[in-house]
Amino acid sequence: MAEPRNIPWTTIAVEAVAVVMSILLAFAIDAWWTERKENEVEHIALLALHDDFMASQKQMARVLLSLDSAQTDFALFRSATTAELTENDPDKNIRFLSAIVMNHTFDPVTATLDALANDGRLGLIGDTQLLAQLSSWQRELDNIEDISFELRAESVRVRRAMERHGGPFARWRRKANDPGVFQWADGETMANLRRDAELMGAAMSHQYALNAYIRQLSKLAENIDSIVTLLDQRAAGR
Repeated sequence: MAEPRNIPWTTIAVEAVAVVMSILLAFAIDAWWTERKENEVEHIALLALHDDFMASQKQMARVLLSLDSAQTDFALFRSATTAELTENDPDKNIRFLSAIVMNHTFDPVTATLDALANDGRLGLIGDTQLLAQLSSWQRELDNIEDISFELRAESVRVRRAMERHGGPFARWRRKANDPGVFQWADGETMANLRRDAELMGAAMSHQYALNAYIRQLSKLAENIDSIVTLLDQRAAGR
C-alpha cells in the first residue's frame, strides 16, 4: 500500500505569493513610469502654453493701445471744424483716416493649445480650473472672430463711401487695403469727407463695431491674465 504523499503547501503558498507580488510590483513600476512620463509631458506643455500666452498678452496690450488711439482720433475728426481739417498736417490726417477705416485684428499664439487639443493630450493637464479657463478662451476667440468679420464689413463700407470722392481714394479700386492712400489726402479732402453725411454714417457704424470689438478684446485680456496666473502657479507647484 502506497504511503500518503506530503504536499508542500507552505512552499507552494510562498511561491504563489512571490508570483503575485512580482506581478503587482511590475504593474506598480509600469504605472509609476507612465505617471512620470505624463508629468514630464504636462510640464513641457505647461511651459509651452505659458510662452504662448505671454506672447499673446504682449500683443493684446499693443492692440488695445492702438484701438484706444483710434477711438480718440475718430472723436477728434468728428468734432473738428472745416477750417481745422483744412489746416491739419499730413500726419494728423493719416491718423484720422486710419481711425475710421483700418481693421484692427488680434492674432493670438495658439500653436501649443491647438496641438494639445488635436492629438488628445489636453487631458494630461491635471488642473481642472486651468482646463476650464482654456475652454473659455477658445469660446471667446470664436466670439471675437464673428465681431472681427463685422468690423471688416463696416470698414469696407467706409472705404466705398470714400471712393466717391475720387482723388487718392480711387487707388483702393486697384489695390485694396492700401494704407499708402492716406498719404495723399490733404486738408481739403478731409474737410469734404467730414461734410459727407453718408460717409460719416458709415464711419459711425464702423465705430460701433469697433467698440464691440474692444469690449470683446477686454474680456479676452482678462482671460489671458487669469490663464497666465494659473500657469505661473502650476509651474511653482502651488
